[in-house]
Amino acid sequence: MKLYTEEALVLKSVSMRDADRVLTLYSRAGGKFRAVAHGADKPSSRKRGSVQPFTYGKFQLRRGRELDSVEQCEGLEYFKRLRESLEGIAFASYMAELVDVFTSEGEATPGIFELIMESYGGIGEGRDSIIVRSFELKLLSLSGYRPHLENCVSCGREAGDGRAVLVPALGGLACSRCATGHAPAYSLKRDAVEVMKLIMKWSPDRLARIKIGGGTEKEMKNALRGFIQYHLESRLKSVRFLDWLENE
Repeated sequence: MKLYTEEALVLKSVSMRDADRVLTLYSRAGGKFRAVAHGADKPSSRKRGSVQPFTYGKFQLRRGRELDSVEQCEGLEYFKRLRESLEGIAFASYMAELVDVFTSEGEATPGIFELIMESYGGIGEGRDSIIVRSFELKLLSLSGYRPHLENCVSCGREAGDGRAVLVPALGGLACSRCATGHAPAYSLKRDAVEVMKLIMKWSPDRLARIKIGGGTEKEMKNALRGFIQYHLESRLKSVRFLDWLENE
């Protein structure tokens, strides 16, 4: 069986019987793929530290009939700052789940690997929530679901004076007339829309410069989570935990 080496980020790591772990990994060249790390949960295993979620590492793998197997692995980046708080871990889990559900195995979408690596690197520096909002918008764009934020997606007029409505079924902003009868729909202040346009362009290291109020940030969060849920037709498991954490 052929051996090969791949540098990849661990999106998910699930414990199985016999101390094995099934990994969901994402690499720059190969995109998403799964592999099994035999015996990785044993206390003496050298693989143990490198197969944890949110770890970027170098993996030597052997081709298998169903799943390739991890022969050796070495952690290259552990993103220690995001692991320092429960909130950081929750955000990282959410971003990993988003990448998992928006991608298919064996297909590398240009930009997604760089996006999650940069976003993980920014978590823990004080502006985690705005980094997550930026990640959501950029991932939607890379996956073909970029919300239209310029004017009413239906009639082309200005979306409204002071407020706009994000309508997932229409694919973006709508004026009050065109939004009528559509549900769900999310009302947004004009400054929330402008921030969304900005963070879709800026890299994570620049996002700390953005100053927005709590109300605006909450509107953006609710609108983007609703937009994502509509297009996925399901609610992510990690969102339930984030909701619990935010309400504590």
